[in-house]
Amino acid sequence: MGVYIFKPEDLIRYGSARPEQMELLKEEILAKRDVLIAGTSRSGKTKLVEALLHYVPEDWKVAVVTAYGEFKPFRKNIEVIDTAFDQRGTNERTDEVIGKLKSLKPDYVVVDTLHTISVPRVLDELIDDYAFIVTSLAMSNDLKAETMHWLGIDENTFNRFDVLVELSRDWRTGMKKINRIYRIKDGELIPVT
Repeated sequence: MGVYIFKPEDLIRYGSARPEQMELLKEEILAKRDVLIAGTSRSGKTKLVEALLHYVPEDWKVAVVTAYGEFKPFRKNIEVIDTAFDQRGTNERTDEVIGKLKSLKPDYVVVDTLHTISVPRVLDELIDDYAFIVTSLAMSNDLKAETMHWLGIDENTFNRFDVLVELSRDWRTGMKKINRIYRIKDGELIPVT
């Protein structure tokens, strides 16, 4: 049995997103804006990334940085850079990822919740050159502080992103959804939906 890759219409059909939320995110992706996706464990961060990548034109290159084979390259324009803990240090693994990203020259870079490289270094070195979608844990309602903590980024790096998507998961029913989308402006989260 294969792995099902969620499309935007699936998220809408199952009540995980409203049409206007997906339309807003489509516009952000097509404008190559930097997007943060934050939520608890198993809140649907990777599934939302899969759905958003359906909006990326087929002639754009996408590089997905992940660990342990967690992301499947479901389109020809997606290149997966898989990293895992090994005997090398974090700096060496990070250097390798940065080198691969620079050689690929992608239109979008996805960093899908991982701690095997230095995400702050990747962002510091590359966020001006490429558009990013980055997923992060968020275990409390303070989305800004949680995202900064889990990604290990400072406020200046956080403020370089354009949008933050807050996901939620109902622990009783297992229902996952986009709770709210925020614009990031001058360090503040301004609700859009």
